[in-house]
Amino acid sequence: MTEEPFAHSRRYMDRAREVIPRGVSSARRAALRPTPLAFVRASGSRITDVDGNEYLDYVAGYGPMLLGHQPHSVFDAVREQLAAGVLYGGQHEAEAELAERIVRLVPSAEMVLLSVTGSEAAQAALRLARAATGRRAIVKFEGHYHGWLDPVTANTPGSPVGSGPAPRPVAVPDHSVVGPEVLVCPWNDAEALADLLERHGFEVAAVIMEAVAVNGGNLFADDGYLAEARRLCDRYGCLLVFDEVVTGFRLALGGAQQRLGVVPDLTVLAKALGSGFPISAVAGRAEVMRVAEGRVAHAGTYNGNALSVVAANATLDVLEAKRDVIYPLLERLSGELTAGINERADRHGVPLRATRAGSVIRLHWDAPDPVRGYADVLAGRTEPLRELAESLVRNGVHARENGLWYVSAAHTEEDVARTLAAVDRALTEVTS
Repeated sequence: MTEEPFAHSRRYMDRAREVIPRGVSSARRAALRPTPLAFVRASGSRITDVDGNEYLDYVAGYGPMLLGHQPHSVFDAVREQLAAGVLYGGQHEAEAELAERIVRLVPSAEMVLLSVTGSEAAQAALRLARAATGRRAIVKFEGHYHGWLDPVTANTPGSPVGSGPAPRPVAVPDHSVVGPEVLVCPWNDAEALADLLERHGFEVAAVIMEAVAVNGGNLFADDGYLAEARRLCDRYGCLLVFDEVVTGFRLALGGAQQRLGVVPDLTVLAKALGSGFPISAVAGRAEVMRVAEGRVAHAGTYNGNALSVVAANATLDVLEAKRDVIYPLLERLSGELTAGINERADRHGVPLRATRAGSVIRLHWDAPDPVRGYADVLAGRTEPLRELAESLVRNGVHARENGLWYVSAAHTEEDVARTLAAVDRALTEVTS
């Protein structure tokens, strides 16, 4: 890197802040130190900024780049579709093909509706649930993230509830923001969920959760919890919705529900589905999905657009054909990274711990060990993670300031070795 390694990114941000609030189009991008980076290209496991600095990339477009940047077969399919058209304002055969693939791969899927973003798809799932049940209330969980749209912004990482850099784990949403129909519950606490549904169950349309709480700390539920949530939803006649925006196609080809053996009524999918092209989906039981044939209007100009659908089909082609290679590779590399980070933290004598859910890694600093819940996550310190991310950027590793890393199928053993060497240098810098 040059003596002034981020000069062009700094100049870009100065320019952008004049016409874009904070200079970014998605708020979380504004936090990276020493400055938010502007990029010019990416390929495989690497990404290059406007100053010519190349990084090993663990941001992965905030999760979608499961196959790495610019996977050849996906982009070949998109180039071919570009010559045929982008947006028809009508149907095309690739839409039904994609829906059939999702039905084949995702255990809960009998029918599919396509959208553009995960936030939209989460809203569509809740609208379907309300129409199907005739109820209004929604149960969500502390620290779980279902997009930036109301009413599910209550008590999410980075939400305004509470004080400090992250919200306190409270079970009362800010109703001035989300309305009185959102009920917030501690996750992985079967007794708390049973108590809430005992009081409100017959008012509840849907219980929505991340099947693995990636955004709330990268946490798996205790054995039996998801099955108990399934049983309670059946008892009270409300729908169980799994938000698999992050975990869908990443934890397993059929998502977290395949890996964990619990089937929801509705599933929200996005990120890894499109290899960076904007696409999302709601999939679920036909009885519920058919509500969209009458009582719910599912609309959107870009829903099912040709480029994104073709990209998704090509992505699932690769994942399905190479499942016996890709998923073991992701597990192995992620496991080596997690173990290597923890080993180096011990060597440096710092309270840093890496946890793993498949190919998603989360760093915690000075949190309880082991981290078991959202309260444990919030007990950790965020400032050292920001300092570590800044040092990693200076050492050629692009990683988020909150410690959430995504490993891709384009990463290699050599990448892991280089990354761990950078972690070693970064820990020396932040602790000196």
